[in-house]
Parts: sequence; structure tokens; C-alpha cells
Amino acid sequence: MRGLHGAAVHVALAQADRLDTLRQRHLQRNPLLGFGAKHFSQNDEDGLIEEICSRVLGDRTGSFIEIGVGDGIENNTLNLLSQGWSGVWLGGEPLRLTRTGPRLHFKQCWIDRENVSGLAHEAIKAAGIELPDLISVDLDGNDFDICCALLADGLRPGVWVVEYNGRFSTRTRWVMPYDRAHRWTGDDYFGSSLCAFHELFTKFGYRLVTCNLTGANAFFVHRDFSHLFADVPDDWRSVAMPANYVVFPPAGHPASIRTIESFLGEKPTDSVAP
Repeated sequence: MRGLHGAAVHVALAQADRLDTLRQRHLQRNPLLGFGAKHFSQNDEDGLIEEICSRVLGDRTGSFIEIGVGDGIENNTLNLLSQGWSGVWLGGEPLRLTRTGPRLHFKQCWIDRENVSGLAHEAIKAAGIELPDLISVDLDGNDFDICCALLADGLRPGVWVVEYNGRFSTRTRWVMPYDRAHRWTGDDYFGSSLCAFHELFTKFGYRLVTCNLTGANAFFVHRDFSHLFADVPDDWRSVAMPANYVVFPPAGHPASIRTIESFLGEKPTDSVAP
């Protein structure tokens, strides 16, 4: 663990051991967890997305929309960009990148249930995408209402990645009351229970195939692809994960803006401003 020293090494090793124990405990029940890996995501989402998308898309590179991308240094689609995907980022923070590129369209904006469909369709058109293969939503608040709006407006990718609130039992249907001005304060008042998301996505023809190891993100695939996940139990509760917010050990050295910008091609867009 080059770059870590003293106590930090012991903490990282302890975290890695705890995560490995957790993975082994649940792996027999859901083999998808074995593909989890951290490259540019917060936890093990990158590896899960890779495996799910390889089953759904085969060798084809796809396209995405990610809503809630932070400052562009850590999110769920950076790893896809590194593999030649193209897509759209929507988020309230400015990016730390000095440029994007022909494969990435970014719009800085405040996102709510009233404007998200218009923003998404506008961005898709600007990016030259007919239909995204994957949508990822992580807004630390009104995620359920945002997903409802996008689904109702006809956005039906093969794969959805959504952040859920792992505080709740799989038998609890809880949705944070909609608040356009909501800002997460670091407590458990955010988002929706996994049960609520399961009901929503089932209504629109999706199936839960896994949650990530820390119980933060849920992964749904359209029923058209269900046969590709015969190794995953059909009982959604058996693949649910409770909140276990262990900090993942760092994946190598800190991410460099230059590394990320190298994914995006040589031709910069005119601006990354709103």
C-alpha cells in the first residue's frame, strides 16, 4: 500500500478485511458481488457495472446519463468513459476538469422532478444519443421522484443504478417527502428505501439483480435481459444489502485530472460551464 503510512496502513488493511468478510458472507447467495471493484467509483460500483453491462451489451460500447456526478473526479461512469463509452453528466457542482470532450456532455444545473426530464432529453440530443444504455442517479435526496419522472417520460435504459437508503428493512416502504430545496446534511434523512425502489422499477418492467457491498447502490436491469442473470436469485430481498458504510481502501494513487481528461479525446468542447 504505497502512499499510506503507519496507522493509515492498519486502518486500510482492517477495512479491506472487513469488506472481504462481508463479500464472502453474501457471495454464495449472489455471485454478482464477486465482480465488485473500485476504480473511479466511491465503492465497488465500477466492477458491478462492468459485469452487468457486459452481459446486457456484450462487446458493444454504450452510452449513459449520470445525474449527480460531484466534481467529476469520483462517480459511477468515469470507468465507462475510460473504456470508450459516451454520455451525459448532469450535476449541481462545477467540474474540476478544465475541459470535457466529444464523448461527454456536461451541464451544471439544479435538478428537480419538474425539470429533470427536459434536462435529460436536451442533453441526450446535444450528445447525439438516441437512447442511453445506463442511467445512474445519486442526488442524496429526491432520487425517487427524479426516477419517477424519468421513467414516466419514457426513459427506459437496459440498466439503472440508484442510490437507496439502507437504513430501512426490506419490508419498509419509505420515501423522503419531496423537497425541491433539499440538501443532504449527512444524516439518514435522504432518498428512499430499497423496497420503494423495488416497487417502482418492477412497475416499469425492471428487476433488481444486486446491491453493492456497502448497501448504498441498487442495480436494476430490464426484464428483457433477465435471462442473462439466471445465476442471481429472483427473490429481490435475498440480494438486498443493508447499510454498511465501510470506507473502501483507496484504489491506487489519487485520481489526476489529467488522467481523466485523457479519456475524453483530443477535441475539447467549447465550454464546461452551465
